[in-house]
Amino acid sequence: MYRIVKDGAALALIEAPTYVRQAGNGCFVLCQEDQATGIAYGGTVYHLLGREAVEGAESVILEETDAGEEIERTATTNGIVFTTMAEAGSIDNVTAAEHADLFSPWAYPVNYTAGQIRRYTDGKLYKCLQAHTSQADWTPDTAVSLWVSISDPAEEWPEWSQPLGAHDAYDQGAKVSHNGKHWISNVAANVWEPGVYGWTEAEETETETEA
Repeated sequence: MYRIVKDGAALALIEAPTYVRQAGNGCFVLCQEDQATGIAYGGTVYHLLGREAVEGAESVILEETDAGEEIERTATTNGIVFTTMAEAGSIDNVTAAEHADLFSPWAYPVNYTAGQIRRYTDGKLYKCLQAHTSQADWTPDTAVSLWVSISDPAEEWPEWSQPLGAHDAYDQGAKVSHNGKHWISNVAANVWEPGVYGWTEAEETETETEA
């Protein structure tokens, strides 16, 4: 396997390079590796760095790589991108919780910053509410001023918890349980308690009523 690298970033992973050189008439022709000045990929010719210049072509490096290592590296990179996007708020909490295994486990003593997401031993994800250095007795499931649980996608009506600000406010359409009832948020950035403002009590389904 070969990795095509452009400007320090992986452009593609290929099984075998298509080597080319520029003929006297300006056209590119296929050739052996030792005669090549570039490679063709996806309908584009790229100049191989360190070889005779190819006018108008971007330069790339061709690296031989192990397929298994490349797959593992790509998965790791994608995981980092996913967790970074989740912590930035670009991925909703439910989607994040569906991929909890991508997040690092909570540990101590560690300096955490607001917005970071960690996985705890109960299998749930927790978002840091304020910067702090973790301690053994400040676990995410008990230190409610430091961590907030991200909804478990398997739990349709998670217990409501008081948001501390916009960073952990409920989205419009969010579902929660509170005081023995089910509620649906009808406003965005909802920090209010269900029954006070911003929530509509969910009607019981026929099955729930019969039960």
